[in-house]
Amino acid sequence: MNIARRNLPLVVVSAVAALKAGPLTMLNQAVSAARGFRGADFLFLVHDHRQWQPDGNVRFLGFPRAAGSYVQRILAEYAMFPALSRRWRPDVWLSLLDTSPPVRARRQAVYCHNPLPCWSPTVRDFRLSPKEVLRSFVFGLVVRAFVARNDFLVGQLPWYTEFMGTYVGLHRDRWLVVAPSTETGGRARPRGDSAPAPLGGRSLECVYVSLPRVFKNFEEAIDLCRQEGVRLTLTLSGTENRYARYVRAYSGDGGDVRFIGQVSHAESLATLAHADVVLFPSRLETFGLPIQEAIDLERTLLLPVRPWTAAIAADYPRAHFYRSVSEGCQILAALARGERPTPWRPSPAASDLPRLSGFGDLYGLLLS
Repeated sequence: MNIARRNLPLVVVSAVAALKAGPLTMLNQAVSAARGFRGADFLFLVHDHRQWQPDGNVRFLGFPRAAGSYVQRILAEYAMFPALSRRWRPDVWLSLLDTSPPVRARRQAVYCHNPLPCWSPTVRDFRLSPKEVLRSFVFGLVVRAFVARNDFLVGQLPWYTEFMGTYVGLHRDRWLVVAPSTETGGRARPRGDSAPAPLGGRSLECVYVSLPRVFKNFEEAIDLCRQEGVRLTLTLSGTENRYARYVRAYSGDGGDVRFIGQVSHAESLATLAHADVVLFPSRLETFGLPIQEAIDLERTLLLPVRPWTAAIAADYPRAHFYRSVSEGCQILAALARGERPTPWRPSPAASDLPRLSGFGDLYGLLLS
């Protein structure tokens, strides 16, 4: 796999398993920034290069087998990529997946956005998703073994970047924050608190956009909406895996719950835009992109108190926070009546970590 080199620095971006949800969103943003960055050549290592359009300074190389199994992924990351890096001699190697390969480059960085190292799974989690729990254990071992060799560790929010930097033992002056951007236009935040628009006798439409993973906590969304005049839409079919089947059974006959199946990113934005209230009760996240997208769409939010919800939405007037499910139910009932609940807001943790505005700034720093 030889590549033609020009008289420009070479940046290799590896993301062979970025196929959906957050990882694919970050890959799209990294590619978009590279197309507008004229000071270097970029080579993206992706699952299928045919899905991407090369540009003057942006090329793609496909590794279709790398995402097929853990064995193929390990072979690509820890055998093939080190050999390719010795052949290509890149100036920068940026891994968009937390499993950072041991490559040779003038400067190496890893963009961490997998929350599994932060997870303390329960016996119930293991019963509903044993593969997820085992994967989190193996993933933690791999992250500890390889991430610390990077020159920079990049996270999406300060709290997560600090956790990961401490977790792998990387010095604080090598931590960076690059939050993902959204495709909703970044609209100005409304002034003052606001309840949803008058319902006119219809049910309050709530939505939770997420994937069927055991720590996504769909059960809490169902518990919040088990009340009169509230309708809940979930982006899973209830057949995807053992946990999804459990959620479907858990919904039972109480409450009005719709299962619409997994949706594309464009469809998820449309689902958020038509909701009266956006829920996001996940127990484990690094950022929670639907929260930011709901803010940009000026939706009302009902959120548990978590580090990521506080960091993103604490200053958003239409965000309502709950410390228990019963408190969340009371807030939702008030919203269904068209009332404005008295807000209580958490304070996000202060941080002095350097924040970059996007991948363009990150490329510039890594090439400096």
